[in-house]
Amino acid sequence: MIKRKKVITATLATVVSLSLALSGCGNSTDTPASVKPAESGAAAESPAVTTSSSAPVTLKMFHFLEAEAGPTLKDINKRFHEKYPNITIEYENAPTDQYQTTIKTRFASGDAPDIIGVFPGTWKDPFVKAGYLMDLSDRPWVSRLQQGAKDMESKDGKVYGLPLDQNAIGVIYNKKIFKELNLTIPTNWNEFLQLAETIKAANITPLALGMKDLWVTQIIPYAMAPSAIYRDAPTFDKDMYDAKTTFVNSPWKKMMEDYALLDAKGYFNKGPLGTSYDQMVQLMATGKAAMEIMGNWGLPPIYAANPQADMGMFPLPYAEEGKPVWVPSAIALGLGGNAKTKHPDEVKLYLDFWAEPENNAQLLTQAKAFPVFKDVNPDLDATLKELVPYLNVGTYNFLDQNWPAGVQDTMMKNIQSVMVDGGKTFPIDKMLAEMDKVFTEKKGQ
Repeated sequence: MIKRKKVITATLATVVSLSLALSGCGNSTDTPASVKPAESGAAAESPAVTTSSSAPVTLKMFHFLEAEAGPTLKDINKRFHEKYPNITIEYENAPTDQYQTTIKTRFASGDAPDIIGVFPGTWKDPFVKAGYLMDLSDRPWVSRLQQGAKDMESKDGKVYGLPLDQNAIGVIYNKKIFKELNLTIPTNWNEFLQLAETIKAANITPLALGMKDLWVTQIIPYAMAPSAIYRDAPTFDKDMYDAKTTFVNSPWKKMMEDYALLDAKGYFNKGPLGTSYDQMVQLMATGKAAMEIMGNWGLPPIYAANPQADMGMFPLPYAEEGKPVWVPSAIALGLGGNAKTKHPDEVKLYLDFWAEPENNAQLLTQAKAFPVFKDVNPDLDATLKELVPYLNVGTYNFLDQNWPAGVQDTMMKNIQSVMVDGGKTFPIDKMLAEMDKVFTEKKGQ
């Protein structure tokens, strides 16, 4: 999610399009985004929806935007109110891992806000089935979306979410440390382990990890899975739904063993289970840790903590020597509307405002994220340019986006349990069996 103003080349534009083929391969780009002049004017205009009157309207918004896009959120809300003085946005923030549970409860109790955060993929399916989400298929910005982005926000041919950006997961690394230790980018798993050992020998923490925040636990498996599973078995998720395979009888066991191995070898900071994400950021910003396995959204907090930081990014090379490395890449932030809101026109106006090319470009620049619209082209920051060649090799979306509800939560909590002692008290097989159980129970809902 980093950006600098430069003219984007045709090659990079192609990469942007490819990154959004989220069904099995895709690619991304990011940095201060640029808008195609020929398209920005018409596309920026909100369609036929107008406020029904000048009577004051307050729209309640519940989202997890603040951490990733706080400055843009505040500015857009301010400018939206200036454009529509009778509409006020009342924003309530929630941590990502708490949001998913809370929004379900609020819809069930009839206390849902007007505007909500929408995750791509299967997350929205129960909400659509219950009639909670507003149908946005007629909005003018739908035709501007990359096809992959549109598909991830659709159900049964209707669009229920406005995707705002796309992320990729890899290894964020401190360029200064790599230069001082004469380190090179690893191309396979053995090289990565050797790299970590060299950094450790220099009395620097190889990998920062803050598993006190539950959501952080999932990032490493997400980084491993595209190369470990989907590169060679692209139908793995479908096979799970068809009961042709299981987590227990898959590369997941080896992935978790290698996750635990990183801790056993002392490559993480001391006490990762008691380390918060904010502390993880500080380890990177101060140079106490050389690397972290994280999405590109991890870059802005590091630069905020240390504007002089010089970071790079490469994919986690969880592959054997000579085998291709795939990158996890997926739709990230999204907005949706409550189907039962008393102010549907105003909600649509607000979503349309976020979709205007200039506003989406602002988000991409601040959040350092990849684009989802055809007419908003990111000017790649040098950090993210390092990922482009790998995005062209192959990508797969974030795992939970194809899972039934509940599997992700089970996975994250069980990873914490496994990492207490590397699976001695809470075995990896037990973790995966519980994931299989929830998958089977929830897949038809």
